[in-house]
Amino acid sequence: MNYIYANCSDENILALIREQHDELAFETLYNRYFKSLFNYAYSKVNDQFSAQEIVQELFVNLWQQRENMHAECCRSLLFTIAKRQIISFYRKEATRRRHYDQWTIQRPEHEETADQTALVSDLEHRYQTGLHLLPPKCQEVFVLSRQGFANRQIAEQLLISEKTVEQHITKALRVLRAHLKEHIIYAFILSLIF
Repeated sequence: MNYIYANCSDENILALIREQHDELAFETLYNRYFKSLFNYAYSKVNDQFSAQEIVQELFVNLWQQRENMHAECCRSLLFTIAKRQIISFYRKEATRRRHYDQWTIQRPEHEETADQTALVSDLEHRYQTGLHLLPPKCQEVFVLSRQGFANRQIAEQLLISEKTVEQHITKALRVLRAHLKEHIIYAFILSLIF
């Protein structure tokens, strides 16, 4: 806390913020009230992150509207703004939930469209084609790695070093990534959908 303003009243600090755009006075006000405003917001929303966001937004708005602040009591002003921010938070939450609920009602959970099925089929075909571009030993190592075998197990099974296994996997990933480049975004989108 800035000791210059330690003995100033809240109203004097508000006046300094409003009239002189005094950032140190604003910092003092922030330090004085952040904890109590956070506790108040937390008691209403029961989520630390949301409570912190509410209080941060309160102070940002306060700074942006500093020239229009005319209050008899700073504490009541801050808690009134906090109350409005909390109401706004719940309105936004209700709207978000309503839109989410409508979206889930309109979109059945496991319904696949023809486009999704075709995309998955095309992606699987491209993956298999990409595998066949690999040299036989590289392909064998990569397939074993995707079946859950550890590099050491693959090395022992194929009588090669672990370093060679790593090199084969790296090469396979590089080739497949290049081959599937245009489909990677679709695969990501599908993973979000399902």
